[in-house]
Amino acid sequence: MNPVAPVTAVKRLVRFAPSVRIALFSETFAPQRNGVALILGRLVRFLSERGHEVLVATADFDLGGQPEPPSPPGAQVVKVPGIKLPRYPDLTMAAPFAPRVLGAVREFRPDVIHLVTEYALGLSGLWIARRLQVPALASFHTNIPGCLPYYGFGWASGLCWEYLRWFHNRAGLTLCPSETNRQILLSRGFGNVRVWGRGVDTERFAPDHRSAAARRQNGPPDAVHLLYVGRLTPEKDLPTLFRAYRQASARRPEVPLHLVLAGDGAYSSRMRHAAPPDVTFAGYLEGRALSQVYSAADIFVFPSRVETLGNVVLEAMASGLPVIGADQGGTVENVRHGLNGLLVPAGDAERFAEAILRLADDPDLRGRLARNARAWAEERSWARAFETLLEAYQERSRR
Repeated sequence: MNPVAPVTAVKRLVRFAPSVRIALFSETFAPQRNGVALILGRLVRFLSERGHEVLVATADFDLGGQPEPPSPPGAQVVKVPGIKLPRYPDLTMAAPFAPRVLGAVREFRPDVIHLVTEYALGLSGLWIARRLQVPALASFHTNIPGCLPYYGFGWASGLCWEYLRWFHNRAGLTLCPSETNRQILLSRGFGNVRVWGRGVDTERFAPDHRSAAARRQNGPPDAVHLLYVGRLTPEKDLPTLFRAYRQASARRPEVPLHLVLAGDGAYSSRMRHAAPPDVTFAGYLEGRALSQVYSAADIFVFPSRVETLGNVVLEAMASGLPVIGADQGGTVENVRHGLNGLLVPAGDAERFAEAILRLADDPDLRGRLARNARAWAEERSWARAFETLLEAYQERSRR
């Protein structure tokens, strides 16, 4: 059986199918800085370039005095007033059932409604889909129940799962980013769950962007550079990484190590306070600066155990970095132990330190894993990922 055949069939379907009008409901959207917002920005561009029309209902979040950015090309954006969550101020929760959204969606006349987030706006989208008799689907991006314990709400995880099961089963179809999470959702009683995978831009993220100047800016050039990219928030389990870095540095002082963190968030100051004194905090990076911080490093370190996939893992692999990651969650979807990286028990700083030293001490192993990581990333394109989603849109719109 030819493994390329299904992808070719999808491409033929997409190329000759009529245009679709899609209404997206998401608490987060550009210019917010998180994985879901970035994916939606890419999705809107993809759909627009292929002649589809998009309406985005999202929260009106505080821009910190910055001017309102223009709407992405090809998208009509409707913003709903909201409030920042007390313990997670990076996210603004929109007011539910806003009349302006119903009016805009009614006028837009969508063929399908995509419920991107499951809370206030997701409920609004579910209600509007039923009221206007428009088919819907939902996507599962963030393991909120798994994050709750990091914010002192572990007692609510079970209730959160019950709500999410109720919500997604009423949407009719749930798309999640990895087979790992598909199995988790099925075990929790979710029905009709499919994988909508992710891609990576292998031109933007590539070893060719390696820069000696960027490496010197981030730390001692002769050290083995460890890189983390992502939000600096409690659920990313950065304390485990800090402990592992301290242990690895103390065990082998003759092998200099240097840790670089790229990212920001409401908990940035707390993470700076908890980090070892020699850690470089590069801040939020994008564009060429982000490409260079990846390619200037030697090893990507990612301790989070609650990822549904981890887009930054694919970006690191495309940049030619072996990955050391936790053996739980979506990270295991792409990291193959001993092939393109190393997996360690989640939360185990000692085993994490051992993995760091193993790669730091063995340049040949590090190089082999790096080459395999790049080859793995080259097989995963955004076009293929979005074509799969578009096929689901077209299927639902025909119901």
